[in-house]
Amino acid sequence: MNYDDYLEMAEERVFKATENEIKRIRNAVGSMPVGKHGDCELCGAWSGRLVNGVCAPCRDRYKLK
Repeated sequence: MNYDDYLEMAEERVFKATENEIKRIRNAVGSMPVGKHGDCELCGAWSGRLVNGVCAPCRDRYKLK
């Protein structure tokens, strides 16, 4: 194998890894619950994205999904 062959192999690996990561990210985004804006049911603070009526800090604090 010469230097160009190694470069081509590396390019293919990078391309496949990038494709796989894009697919993984798209799947993750597709499974995210839809959010709405409004006041959090737990803390009362306004949020641009509530999931099941709860803001992100409260979901983290109370370990909600």
